[in-house]
Amino acid sequence: MKRILICLLILTLLCAIPLAAFGCKKKVDYEKYNPSKFTESIDPTDSTKYALVFCDEFEDDLNRDVWGDTRQGTRRDGYWTKNLAYTDGNGNLIIRTEKKGSRYCSATHERQTAGYNGSQITLVYDDCFPFGMIAGDFGEIENLTTHTEDLVGNEILSEFDTLATLYASFINACSIPSDGSAWNRTLEGESVTAYTPFFEKAMRLYNYYSFVKETKVVSTTLGESALIGVTHPYAMAFGRETDPQSTDYGKVISELFGFSTEEEFETQAKALVNGYADYSAKLAEGKEVNAAWENGCFHTSNGSFLFPIAFQSESTVLLTYVIISADGELSVWINDIAAALKATNYDASHYTSEKVRNEIYCKNVLFVTGPEGVYSGAVRTRDLYTHGFGYYEIRCKLPDTEGIWHAFWLMCGDVYSEENGSTDGIEIDVFEYLPARDAVNLALHWDGYDEAHQNAHKRYEKTHLADNEYHTFGMNWDENGYTFYIDRKKVWTSTGGGICHEEGYMKISTEYGEWGDWVGELDPAFTPVDWVIDYVKIYDRVSK
Repeated sequence: MKRILICLLILTLLCAIPLAAFGCKKKVDYEKYNPSKFTESIDPTDSTKYALVFCDEFEDDLNRDVWGDTRQGTRRDGYWTKNLAYTDGNGNLIIRTEKKGSRYCSATHERQTAGYNGSQITLVYDDCFPFGMIAGDFGEIENLTTHTEDLVGNEILSEFDTLATLYASFINACSIPSDGSAWNRTLEGESVTAYTPFFEKAMRLYNYYSFVKETKVVSTTLGESALIGVTHPYAMAFGRETDPQSTDYGKVISELFGFSTEEEFETQAKALVNGYADYSAKLAEGKEVNAAWENGCFHTSNGSFLFPIAFQSESTVLLTYVIISADGELSVWINDIAAALKATNYDASHYTSEKVRNEIYCKNVLFVTGPEGVYSGAVRTRDLYTHGFGYYEIRCKLPDTEGIWHAFWLMCGDVYSEENGSTDGIEIDVFEYLPARDAVNLALHWDGYDEAHQNAHKRYEKTHLADNEYHTFGMNWDENGYTFYIDRKKVWTSTGGGICHEEGYMKISTEYGEWGDWVGELDPAFTPVDWVIDYVKIYDRVSK
């Protein structure tokens, strides 16, 4: 009996050991930074081992042949915008973070009209509203102010160029009657095939690039959208919830824009088209760009003018584009015709109330100035410069302002692929600085950013690197893995989910948003914060 008790006691102790070692010990995924413990170093300036293949010391203006804008618009709780990334004339790249923006472009105006069922519709718009550029109740074009000189990003301009091209391809595929006869139809066949990329691009522009967060929660299917001709009497809809043969689309759209009658809307639309036709002719003659005429629209390379507008009616956000083609035809694209019917009290099934208030967010709010908030700069080399294996290094001074964090990272191959680990795509965070814990995060991410997402990281805190001195952060990527360096001392090595052999582009950014107690909270009264970057360099290993 005694032997049995002793054996049971021994078994109990043996079982308790792994429990104590693994079940009770709190997992720690960071450690205090102690530079003296790191002995292995790298010297990329050793010409016998490394060759410099990329170098930007930011001596002159920001090289736009290499550094393009990152996408403009919301990023976590803040915004990325073009004009907060620039060189200072002293050999530094500045990535600035500051509070800016406003809800409307300028003064707001109101217009009333009678909707369906005798309801009263109030339209609240600003001076970027396209139909606010015509003489009469809507004001004078000469009185418009400029809000778009240097804020809009190059990438957004490119996206709108693509949208205009897709629109032209779609219209050509639809064979709209050239004799001006009315045409109401539900899209099908080849028309749907031509329309699909236009619809996807139109929705992506709002949901990915817009500064207004309300437009980012709008999700509708292609079958809910419609395109209505204003100066040319056509209506194309997928008709999931409406019948294009019986619905008076012209009336719905005119009331959505605050006009009492279709005739009034058509008159203003023709005046708008004629005004832009004259303006286009003057541009073709070499006349200077008129900021007032371009305020509120995107003038694309194929001669179209696109006005992106979001209507907010009660809890519904409705996305539209007013499109003036190079041929002088004005159309209105709408992502949700049922929502438009609701916003104009079309019938009992769409009825909202006796009074409807439709507010609009125009181009400058949606894609340029944005609402009031925290804005930061960001640049990347996407589509301009890519590289594969090599040693990447940035030299910079780290700000210690809590609530924002700074990063130098690479996007390589297809990061969103979920099939081959990280061999075909990976995000490499050469470093991220997290100010509240004075921490540096080194990380790898692969298999997309959804449920399949995987990552590996190393985090050091209490680094004392935000000391107003320059420090270097580097990463060597080769066939053996990824090795990370701080001040050229080796601090972490990983293979992630496999070694990626695809080239990638670089990205330098500051972000505002939650990351627990690693980033901290931003003081609402903070002054502009500048991240000062001395250089970015890439070295290749010299073949033996």
